[in-house]
Amino acid sequence: MQVLVIGGTGRTGRLVIDELLQRGHTVSTLARNPGAIEAKPGLTVIQGTPLKIDNIRTAFQQHTPNAVIVTLNARRATDSPFAANISPPRFMADSVANTCKVMREHNVRKIVVMQAFGVGETWPNMSYMLRLLVKKSNMCYQFDDHNLVAEEIKTAGVVYVLPRPNILKDGEAEEVREWPNHGKGVPMMGKISKKSVAKFLVDAAEMDKWNNSAPVLTN
Repeated sequence: MQVLVIGGTGRTGRLVIDELLQRGHTVSTLARNPGAIEAKPGLTVIQGTPLKIDNIRTAFQQHTPNAVIVTLNARRATDSPFAANISPPRFMADSVANTCKVMREHNVRKIVVMQAFGVGETWPNMSYMLRLLVKKSNMCYQFDDHNLVAEEIKTAGVVYVLPRPNILKDGEAEEVREWPNHGKGVPMMGKISKKSVAKFLVDAAEMDKWNNSAPVLTN
């Protein structure tokens, strides 16, 4: 399978690329600075940004994918929730909208977009303390953008999966727990490793089990 990864220079995106290559898939990814990604057999790096639809068209023309995996996140100056937001408004939403448009042009049916617990229907099931943190910090910009992504993709005419992991942690891949009812009952500090998320994103691209759903995930 040929897979286009949008966000391949990020921490989770790099793990997704490695997981795809380990499973024998071929991968292409966009990067503003291609030198930021280590060259590997089976990986094609195309200079560009998903905010420019012609860059995405170039990626599709070079290697038309069977599926797309998106691991973008709106960036802050540091990891602090109160750090300044440095991504443009609608960074994720516009990137996904551009990608879906090119998918329709090439009859590519499936996109998997990593989101976060607390987005969309899962917001009421997030702990009060974490909801307060999101509202009172610059994390609100990321959540606003994630919500716009969900709105865009559900009307885009493509098959989607919107995995919503809770707090990310480092470490090896572990068993993944899926929470029903939009994540009702997820512990406030329930965590999941980035490697577990990467494996799940690839599983979701390979299989139809989660099509048109937004599974909530922890380890």
